[in-house]
Amino acid sequence: MDDKFVKYSKLYILLFFLFLSVPVIIGLIVGTFYGVFKLVSSAPVDYIFELLIISIPTAVFSSAYIIFFKRTKQHPVALVRGISKTLFVIGFGFCAVFLVLDMVSFFLKRSYDVSEYLCFTVPFLAGNIGGLFAIALMQAFTTHKEKDWLEKWKEAPPILPEGEGNPED
Repeated sequence: MDDKFVKYSKLYILLFFLFLSVPVIIGLIVGTFYGVFKLVSSAPVDYIFELLIISIPTAVFSSAYIIFFKRTKQHPVALVRGISKTLFVIGFGFCAVFLVLDMVSFFLKRSYDVSEYLCFTVPFLAGNIGGLFAIALMQAFTTHKEKDWLEKWKEAPPILPEGEGNPED
């Protein structure tokens, strides 16, 4: 059995290093990124970075629409499956249109304020999130209830120990 002083000293040292290591690691990461971006800071890299920032919302929502479109194939209710697929296609279409409009706006105006791009407006963001949520609710209410662990356990055949009435004996 360890001495309590040694045991708690180890604990204090580990906690100290844990709390010391978190800011040091964050500082190293920030310093690394700062140094890398200082090295590659140029007009083409700035354009690419700005285009990536503008395309993030549409890329996220488009990915969600594609993933959920593929997952909807297994939904048990055909009507809900059709409505969901239609809404996913409409949502993906809106994302594509907004991305094209934002790219045109970027190359014509080149604003540094993201609120001037359509993909960062509240109606676009709230509409996509609300649409995905509404489709998820519609699919959740029309899916069969999944059995919990207790119901599965009650339906499973009992496991008897060896030699106690197993039919194979």
